[in-house]
Amino acid sequence: MSKRHHPSSRRTPRTSHDQDDAFVAGAIDFTEWAGTHRQALTLLGVAAVLLVAGGIYYVNFQRSLTIQAVNRLESIHQTIAISAVEDAKAQLSTFLDSFEGTDQAREAVVLLGRLHLEAGDAPVAISVLERADLGFRDPIGIQANALLARAYEDQGRWPEAEDTYLEVADRADFAFQIRAALNSAARARRRQQDHVGAAELYERILATFEDGDPAKGLYELRLAEVLAFLS
Repeated sequence: MSKRHHPSSRRTPRTSHDQDDAFVAGAIDFTEWAGTHRQALTLLGVAAVLLVAGGIYYVNFQRSLTIQAVNRLESIHQTIAISAVEDAKAQLSTFLDSFEGTDQAREAVVLLGRLHLEAGDAPVAISVLERADLGFRDPIGIQANALLARAYEDQGRWPEAEDTYLEVADRADFAFQIRAALNSAARARRRQQDHVGAAELYERILATFEDGDPAKGLYELRLAEVLAFLS
């Protein structure tokens, strides 16, 4: 019977000389390829350098823009502190043109909307806040939309105020924000003679309190008031 050998036993081991020959051959092949594609490699290298340089410039530019925006917004806050409100409004409008797209610009929108609302210019506040469309994704957006709902209230736009307050309540993270938004939405429903709907919102508010919390008393009273209309 013939003896069967394992396949690996028939392999000829590669010597260091063979490996050196393979390395040299590979190096020669790469050199020839690089010579043939020299222009493409040069362009690729230039593009890589420009890409890196562009990235560094963009990061530095954004950092500088943020620092400028922070300093400028702080200056505007100081202007408000000395009650130069009209001057602050003008500065904020210029600020929004100069720093559009920054987080500080989003803060400036809220501040400008608040100044207009506090001055009794609800239509202008609505225009500023609606145009910015800050959404509900972060605290600035939540604050902006709560302010927008207040402006709707000042204009007697109760359905829009109610819807916006409810959205704020659904997106807010903190209990005090949720309660404030639900309470305001309930107020809007009461102005629309929707006492059943208002009662539902007061019950939602009460559900956010722990038993024995003295702050529940205010909302229990308001719930009793709207239930009296239904009896």
